[in-house]
Amino acid sequence: MEKYIAVALGGAIGALCRMAMGEWVMTKVSSFPYGTIVVNLIGCFIIGLVLGLYIQKPDLPQWARFFLVVGGLGAFTTFSTFAFEMLQLMMTESYVQAFFYGSVQVVGGLILCWIGVLLARILGAI
Repeated sequence: MEKYIAVALGGAIGALCRMAMGEWVMTKVSSFPYGTIVVNLIGCFIIGLVLGLYIQKPDLPQWARFFLVVGGLGAFTTFSTFAFEMLQLMMTESYVQAFFYGSVQVVGGLILCWIGVLLARILGAI
C-alpha cells in the first residue's frame, strides 16, 4: 500500500509542476510548444539522475523511487502531449518545425538522460 500512496502523492505533485512549468514557459515565448520541450527535457534529466543514483545505491528506499519516478516524473513528463503536438505540426504541413520539435525532444532527452546517469555515477562515488 505504501508504494501506491507514494505514486499518488508524487503524481499529484508532478502534474502540478508540469502545469506550472509549461504555463510559465509559454508566457515567455511564442505559441510554439516550448513548454512541452522544457518539461520533457527536464524530466529526462531527472529520471536519468534518480535512476542512476538507484543503480549506484540500490539500498535507497523503494518508496522514494515510486514517489519520484513512477508518480512524480510519470505525471511531470508529457510524451503524449508531445505526440499530439507533433501530429498537429505535421497536419498543418509545418514539416521543418515538426522535424525540429521531434529532434530536440528525442535527441535532447537522450543526451540529458545520459548526463543524468553520468552525474549520478559521480555523486555515487562521493
